[in-house]
Amino acid sequence: MKIQTNPNYWSCLPTAFAMVVNKPVVWFIRQIGHPGAEEPYGVKGLKAGFHEQECIDVVQELGFSCTPIEIHPTISPHPDGKDARPIFFGNNEAANWDRLLKHLYQTRGVLTGIYRKPSQPEKIIGHAVAWDNADRQVYDPNQGRVYQLSEAYNYGFIPRCFWKVQKVQNV
Repeated sequence: MKIQTNPNYWSCLPTAFAMVVNKPVVWFIRQIGHPGAEEPYGVKGLKAGFHEQECIDVVQELGFSCTPIEIHPTISPHPDGKDARPIFFGNNEAANWDRLLKHLYQTRGVLTGIYRKPSQPEKIIGHAVAWDNADRQVYDPNQGRVYQLSEAYNYGFIPRCFWKVQKVQNV
């Protein structure tokens, strides 16, 4: 996998997906059809950015499937998520991490989660990085860094979901 950096602060998600499918991020964003620069939230400077579903549409056009693997899934009997309960794939949270690692080691994908700037830990924003199972490295488009998953917290990234990207095989 080749590291790419964000063209702007709100484009980490398409940049991560572009790395996974080996396409230039500018091309990938063009396929989505908008630059993510709209400011629909009534806060100056707060951009709309991109959604995973937009990126999934692009990777599916390229012949890939995309499956979310949540680290901390929950289940609720209510549509609004009230009374949500955690799901453990074993006896505890460590089993969930073991399950995640099994999926990570099988294929490339995108990890989404939150980013806490070390100099401003109270400021939390969404973030996405690419994962390469071949070298078991995280490719972080924020500053063009490549690091081990175990170092993610040191760089301010807390993963929440792995978007497992796999080439679709015709049967």
